[in-house]
Amino acid sequence: MADSTSIPIGFAITELDPGGAERAFTQIVTRLDRSRWSPIVYCLSGRGVLAETLEGAGIPVHYLEAGGKWDLGLVNRFANRLKQDQPRILQTFLHHANLAGRFAARKARVPIVVSGIRVAEERSRWRLRLDRWTQRWVTMNVCVSESVQQFSEEIGGLSPEKLCTIPNGVDFDRFANATPVDWTTIGLPYDAHVILIVGRLDAQKRPLLALRACLPLLETRNNLHLVFAGIGPDRKDILKIAEEEGLSHSIHCLGTRDDIPELMRGSELLLHVSAWEGAPNVILEAIASGLPIISTDTPGNRDALSGLKWGYFLLPESINEVTTAGEIGSAIEAVLDDRKTVVEKAMIDRDRFRMTRSWEATVSAYEQLYLQLLEQS
Repeated sequence: MADSTSIPIGFAITELDPGGAERAFTQIVTRLDRSRWSPIVYCLSGRGVLAETLEGAGIPVHYLEAGGKWDLGLVNRFANRLKQDQPRILQTFLHHANLAGRFAARKARVPIVVSGIRVAEERSRWRLRLDRWTQRWVTMNVCVSESVQQFSEEIGGLSPEKLCTIPNGVDFDRFANATPVDWTTIGLPYDAHVILIVGRLDAQKRPLLALRACLPLLETRNNLHLVFAGIGPDRKDILKIAEEEGLSHSIHCLGTRDDIPELMRGSELLLHVSAWEGAPNVILEAIASGLPIISTDTPGNRDALSGLKWGYFLLPESINEVTTAGEIGSAIEAVLDDRKTVVEKAMIDRDRFRMTRSWEATVSAYEQLYLQLLEQS
């Protein structure tokens, strides 16, 4: 618990349902030095699954119950809460919390506002414009990777003086030491060979592209299964295609899972063909698991794999439906046909990775930034 001399610091996020950014948020907040900081969490939506972790750590969590994107009362509710708590710093994560936090902090006169930029936003130029127009109320933007920082400056138009990079960490021991999942508990054969896809099932992650790439392999390779761990709008199309192809027995949508380390340790490879990223936690987790990775060569994915030499295949960033069978299928076959060698090499990278990407190092970097901003204020 925080002591009476600790500095009140607010953390705001759009929601607390499990996702890469939300899990990283939870790691950062719960690992702060409580003798120095007194964290308070503001969630724009209602109570999500990750709230239990925060509340269990003795951290106050306020739910602002936003009634959609156009809830005009949200900023006032947020500002009133900030006036009561009087944090010295407000750190926000994700686009909607970034924007609402800036307006609320201005109304509540919070002296320091730090925004978290988690992705190189390729989907909406309006988001970039809104981010740029509200920079007058931002003290510093923390980017999750060098690629995101470069994008934020060159494409987003943000001032380089207000940009820095603090990469995510990973709970190394949790992934490296996990017991491989017993696939029979979710309806697969005990000796299933699994291609694992982890993440939101939407256009950014391109799960339908991954699915179509795997269809020929699922038809010809005995006991090969494709497993999706995540939720999203593309789920219904995945299940429809699986049924149409007569492969429902080999394609599985598990929904949100809290046993990702066990799933990774029981799989043959991670397939991650996202169109764009900030810093995908799933790649860091796969590295810690010693799991071979097939990934698109987007800046965020490339950053996550930086410094590694083995255990992964990079696909062209521009890969599409036309090149599916050739590019992705060939990479998958290369891993499956020589997986023992690939895993042995991946373990070399895993041990090197352990020294540089801990959550302790990440949180320490955030704390040093906060202290520096307080000194300058």
